[in-house]
Amino acid sequence: MTKLMAVRMPENLIKELKTIRKTQGTVISHFITEAVIERIREMKENEEDIAVIESRKNEPSMSEAEWNRHLKHKGINV
Repeated sequence: MTKLMAVRMPENLIKELKTIRKTQGTVISHFITEAVIERIREMKENEEDIAVIESRKNEPSMSEAEWNRHLKHKGINV
């Protein structure tokens, strides 16, 4: 189901959207919907990344030298 939503935008952005509509045959509502979907997806990914970082921030870490020794032990040349 779709609903109508009024949004205020800077005039120059509206002009750019109209230009895109004319030159590329894009429906403005579809363009805006896709942009919002993409931005929400990015924000959710950022939230997930932050959650992972927060969960790992107290985990022990190793130095680059220790990591290289670990890789070497696994037979990976660095």
